[in-house]
Amino acid sequence: MNSKSLFTGGILILLGILFLGKEWGWFNFNWHEISRLWPLLLIYLGLIALLGKTNSSATVITIVLLCIAIPTVLVRSCQEKVGTAFNKNGIDIDMDGNDDNNNDNSDNDNNDEDKSFKGSNQKLNSLMSADIKSASFNFSGGAAEFEISGTSTDLVEADANLTFGNISLKKTGDSTNPTIDFALRGKTNNINIGDDNDNKINLKLNPSVLWDMNFEFGAGKADFDLSEYKVKSLSIKTGLTETDVKLGDKVDNLEVKIESGLTDIEFQVPESVGCRIDIDGGLNEKDFDGFIQKNGHWETPNYDKSTKKITLNFEGGLQSLKVRRY
Repeated sequence: MNSKSLFTGGILILLGILFLGKEWGWFNFNWHEISRLWPLLLIYLGLIALLGKTNSSATVITIVLLCIAIPTVLVRSCQEKVGTAFNKNGIDIDMDGNDDNNNDNSDNDNNDEDKSFKGSNQKLNSLMSADIKSASFNFSGGAAEFEISGTSTDLVEADANLTFGNISLKKTGDSTNPTIDFALRGKTNNINIGDDNDNKINLKLNPSVLWDMNFEFGAGKADFDLSEYKVKSLSIKTGLTETDVKLGDKVDNLEVKIESGLTDIEFQVPESVGCRIDIDGGLNEKDFDGFIQKNGHWETPNYDKSTKKITLNFEGGLQSLKVRRY
């Protein structure tokens, strides 16, 4: 048996165990954890290239990689079941380290402001003041459909329709440059396969503020229309997601950093802005219509002469990357 057959067989066995476990109720899928194992595929492909498919050393190393990957996925996927079993016996275990007892829905004028909600439909906001000129927005979430569209007279406004988990909004920092932390969390960040999960979250931000934005989410779908906001920096870290981002021309220079695994990403950039794309990673499917390859990166023809520029830095593997101009 060569290493290729062994690796393929191991992957098929792992997927079969996961789907069987889901059908029998042993555990739920945690696609974010699975997607974090994608570097093992690169290691495997590198070993095959160096040692050959039939080399005995490659076979041994393939077995070692499978012995790491399969137990890791199974243990992480069983976390929810283990927590539920303890909870039914009067032992409360929060395996994500989240505090689900925070239900402060009041609005106040303090610099540190924390709001959180549980259950179906919720709306929350952080008030805007004339002193705020710039702000940082930190976004973290699990399995959901996330949307940013439109603007708000508040600093941040959120409208959520949840079937599990809870959302929270916290404001810290000084009165002129606050930090806003928005999160979707619960007892688990797993994706339960079925029709009963329909988490949808819509966010609106104030367009007069100069924003630093940081997004981190494991699985789901994201549609971010940032074209009406003044964004000076943008960071996106994703797992298994479909992500669409529309950028604008409200600032002179925008630096965008993307770290992802098994991801389908599409960016829209204005034709009036010069854009450059840098990629650090392999196994990427690229679609950069209207760009030219130059010195190891891709640029729009107007990049050097443009007064406004956007730089997209992609890092990761197994991505489908698309950047188009509008």
